[in-house]
Amino acid sequence: MTKKVSIADIAKSLGVSKTLVSLVINNKADAHGISPDTQKKVREKISEMKYEPNVFARGFRTGKTNTIGLIVSDISNRFYSRIARNIEDAAWKQGYSVVICSTEENVEKEKQQIRMLRERKVDGLIISSSQDNADYFNKLVDAGMPHVLIDRTFNGMKSTNVSVDNFGGARMAARHLLTQGITRIAMVSITPEHISSVYDRIQGFQSALGEAGVTIPPEWHIKAPFNTIEDAIKEKLQKFYQTGDMPEAIFTMNNNLTSTCLKYLRKLSVKIPDEVALIGFDDVLYFGFTQPSISAIEQPIERISEKAFDLLMKQLKKTGIPPHERSVFLPVDIIIRESSVKPV
Repeated sequence: MTKKVSIADIAKSLGVSKTLVSLVINNKADAHGISPDTQKKVREKISEMKYEPNVFARGFRTGKTNTIGLIVSDISNRFYSRIARNIEDAAWKQGYSVVICSTEENVEKEKQQIRMLRERKVDGLIISSSQDNADYFNKLVDAGMPHVLIDRTFNGMKSTNVSVDNFGGARMAARHLLTQGITRIAMVSITPEHISSVYDRIQGFQSALGEAGVTIPPEWHIKAPFNTIEDAIKEKLQKFYQTGDMPEAIFTMNNNLTSTCLKYLRKLSVKIPDEVALIGFDDVLYFGFTQPSISAIEQPIERISEKAFDLLMKQLKKTGIPPHERSVFLPVDIIIRESSVKPV
């Protein structure tokens, strides 16, 4: 294995001190009276010897690594992968790198990842948390750790946060189905249900149905564990089909649940929307191109990403965050396509 070039190696090859080389690398040479000619020689030697700075080691010395951590529940979910891409693009423009972690809805794994990133001296964190209360993050605030919570929030939290109108979006979906004359409706959620976005979507959907005198039978509320989504949905849909007790419509809580329902309804040769209508929370690109195209609640992913990164930068640069921006609440929209429109 090739030995990694160090500051000492560069200093030795030039016959100068390690301190001088370090000052040049950290753009402090002018302030310490190091001549432009000497600076040029050091930079040329750095390039020649292919020196790569250890940003984490430098972070221990300077308190800044120009690195942020992004923690989400499932990076394979298209919602989070788009969030990650947008934040990474914004970070790059500001000279930051992003370390991305996926928790798989495991609270202990999430806490370990936060500890790991803090030990590596990341400058700040953007987190979609699976925890069930604000205590952990309130302690981060008290410790002065810059961070922004996205997508999921908590009662009594001190953290700066960005979320969307999950309750209102789910109400839109319910009302749309009701306008189609649909009253026999199943709902698919993901566990754990304490997660604010899931809880608010369930409550919003049920509230709109309740206003119309419609309820969802307990057996028609499919609760899919994060690690066994496919098995849970497959089993329930097969049971509905075999007993001949199919709902007229299915509402799902995220794009993975929508895609899985679409997959198994097709395998059962159930016609969408003729036999079962389908609408989900969280739109993805291919929903507009499937046959039939899939109705969905659209989240403003670019605005979520942009706002979360902006709020983190304000913390890092200590420019101050106005009170009205500490908790950002963004609207959603409904995209009505073929899958939820019953034929006349």
